[in-house]
Amino acid sequence: MGQGRLLCAPGQPKASHAGTVTNCYVEAGSISGNREVGGLVGWNGLGGTITDSYCTGAVGGDDKVGGLLGANSGIVTNCWSTCGVDASNDVGGLVGDNDSSIMNSWSHAGVEGRKVVGGLVGRNAPGEIVNCYAWGSVAGKWYVGGLVGSNVDGEVTGCFWDVETSGRTRSYGGTRKTTAEMQTADTFLDAGWDFVNEMKGGTEDIWWIPEGRDYPRLWWEPTEDGE
Repeated sequence: MGQGRLLCAPGQPKASHAGTVTNCYVEAGSISGNREVGGLVGWNGLGGTITDSYCTGAVGGDDKVGGLLGANSGIVTNCWSTCGVDASNDVGGLVGDNDSSIMNSWSHAGVEGRKVVGGLVGRNAPGEIVNCYAWGSVAGKWYVGGLVGSNVDGEVTGCFWDVETSGRTRSYGGTRKTTAEMQTADTFLDAGWDFVNEMKGGTEDIWWIPEGRDYPRLWWEPTEDGE
């Protein structure tokens, strides 16, 4: 059994294979299992959505293990993870195995595995990853990437990883950047990201950034003064 707190907005379901998980989080959780293990959800099935949610703590397992989600066949958007992840195969800081869609999400998870290990996603086959980033440490033996461990017929667009903090110079998708570049708004604006109070990337105001001091944050994350 995992330990920690799972909190959701009033009226929202807590978990479903093909349902909706919104405004939910687990803090200081310790989760372990065999296959399809995640800090928040094990498997997000076809038609399922996970939005505006996050996880902190630790996750362990064997195959398809991620800080937020073990395996994704639905949609993940506006989410993040700082979980430490330790598993064997298909290991990701946010999602272990993705064959659908991950958008506008990030990971600062320390990730360690044996095969197919990524700072954000372990295996992307044949999913899409759009406007995401990772900056946690990544360690493994085979198919290891700062952002994605393995990408088979998938698409990775507008995504980045921190080459310094990850310790990885390669990834199967995404663009490597220094820490200073990762804390610069233009890095992401030039890729079409939508930031608060700018029009270049759109009008949805998905991201904000304390430039020069931290990485991009989602619109719903607290500002530096906690508001």
